Amino acid sequence: MRDPFSNPFCESTDLGLAIPESAHATSVCLPCWEDIIGYEEKDERVINRMECGYPRFMAHPFVAELFLAAQREFAGNGEAALVFPSLAAAWRCGDFVKQQSGISCRLESYGWGELCVVLLPKDAYETSWKYWQHAGEIVSSRMAESALKDDALDDDAVFSGEAALSIIRSRLAADYSGVDPGDVFLFSSGMAAIFAIHRILTDHQSGLPTIQVEFPYRDTFKLQEQFGRGGIADFSITQTGGLDEVRNFFDLGNRAAAVYTEVPSNPLLRTANLKAIQPILRENGVPLVIDDSIATGRNVEPFRFADVVTTSLTKSFSGEGDVAGGAVFLHPDSPFYDVLKSGLPDAESASPLFLRDATVLEINSRHFPERTAGYNANALALVDLLSGHPKVAKIWHPSVGSTANYEAIRKDAGGYGGLLSILLKGEQPALSARFYDSLKLSKGPSFGTNFSLISPYVLLAHYQELDWARARGVDPNLIRIWTGLEDGSDLLTSVERALDQL
Repeated sequence: MRDPFSNPFCESTDLGLAIPESAHATSVCLPCWEDIIGYEEKDERVINRMECGYPRFMAHPFVAELFLAAQREFAGNGEAALVFPSLAAAWRCGDFVKQQSGISCRLESYGWGELCVVLLPKDAYETSWKYWQHAGEIVSSRMAESALKDDALDDDAVFSGEAALSIIRSRLAADYSGVDPGDVFLFSSGMAAIFAIHRILTDHQSGLPTIQVEFPYRDTFKLQEQFGRGGIADFSITQTGGLDEVRNFFDLGNRAAAVYTEVPSNPLLRTANLKAIQPILRENGVPLVIDDSIATGRNVEPFRFADVVTTSLTKSFSGEGDVAGGAVFLHPDSPFYDVLKSGLPDAESASPLFLRDATVLEINSRHFPERTAGYNANALALVDLLSGHPKVAKIWHPSVGSTANYEAIRKDAGGYGGLLSILLKGEQPALSARFYDSLKLSKGPSFGTNFSLISPYVLLAHYQELDWARARGVDPNLIRIWTGLEDGSDLLTSVERALDQL
């Protein structure tokens, strides 16, 4: 197997290779700036080379094969098929397609486990894919592989998988003060975790908008836009960490179903003024939902302010980049605890963490605390190198931006995470393209891997809405850097050499 530490995925000949070299990889190599553009423009030169992609953005080969198998068995003329992990998830997809396009779908049992097939006209497939991407209720690559092989879980696989789930819940609960493992719920993806919370809270306060504070992860924003009955109040541009915007919203007599924010945000690595916002929300009976996928519970203590926390287990909790998952944590003292607790078991069963994925995730996460310390240290060293560098216009990292807000939620022994973003000085996008192309670190979507992973994140996440991102202070030429566990001096040397070539 290729070692991404000694042989990173960064050469032009690596285009389309799975990162890491695994049948269940969750990233893909896009080694050159023009490859990013080609991917977004659906250029066959790029698309035809891709072995896989991020699981919600591109159907994994096993998942694509499962879709085709379902299409061959169940589809009529002109119909396409998607497969979901449960009847409930498939039903929600069909309902979404009906609401968005007026087109009705058919549902069929796939005949393996709880898998359910959504059948719809091919010209409605793009709409159904939006559900797959934004809702995150996905069939994992291991689940698809098992279904294709008709490989049912025997008693040993069930026993080991359920034991892994129990260990994972306990391991995660230990990072969140006062949380019982029974208040940890595991999902097939981080977005499925967020979607579960969103459904429960918007059903509880039907017709009310949700609020986004600080620049959002794209699919969290899309989820609020497309699935909330009351729409979204967008406070992604703030000067006070959202305090003035939130206070004015409620002073005008408005109500909301929930407030969403990330600690820190992606890719600006900012943190909302949670210390000041939380009392306003409590006074108005509004739950605060914090996603800590970047910082994780090793670095921050979100229950100082949050009613509920979500996180992506695909990222640094796994570290290997070969399994997807997500989690929800409930604050036992939150006034919304009973509402959330009553709805989460059904939500979890509709988009569960597959037992074979759980077995892998449990193994991957055994050294999560030690790895987090390594990510933190390498990122701080890189921030120190880049601070004041004559070729760097700006750095975004919790240690240098909205620092007081981050410190309010940081654990005493916690760090600042392994993710940072930079903008280079000079003519754009040519300068960023030259830096990206010459950098000898693995390049592809996602973060949280044990090896460093680089991307021009804004192009990947917001290519169809660059003006929208730019208006919120997010430059399309920004380069996002995840610092892995490489030897610190080797990592710094790689970045220095790429800067020297500008």
